[in-house]
Amino acid sequence: MRTVTASPGGHSWHRQIREPEVGVALVAGACLLVEAVIAKNVLEVKLDVMSQFAAMWIFIAYQVSGLRTRASEIAFIAAIILATAAVLVLYAV
Repeated sequence: MRTVTASPGGHSWHRQIREPEVGVALVAGACLLVEAVIAKNVLEVKLDVMSQFAAMWIFIAYQVSGLRTRASEIAFIAAIILATAAVLVLYAV
């Protein structure tokens, strides 16, 4: 079965999304959106810059680290999710 290609170079969408950087970036972006919506609409608080962009700081650390193994990808995704949850819990208290 042939795959649909995203570009003339022959890369499929599945391969592009499975790149470690893309997966971690998607999780970080989703966490930033969820954090912003919950902070504004549910908790009704304004987050400071360090707390508001915690997921982005971890993603930047991932990019700078140069680690691209599956284990490091999972570790950084877990760190992004846990940091987002921790920020929301701290502001909820």
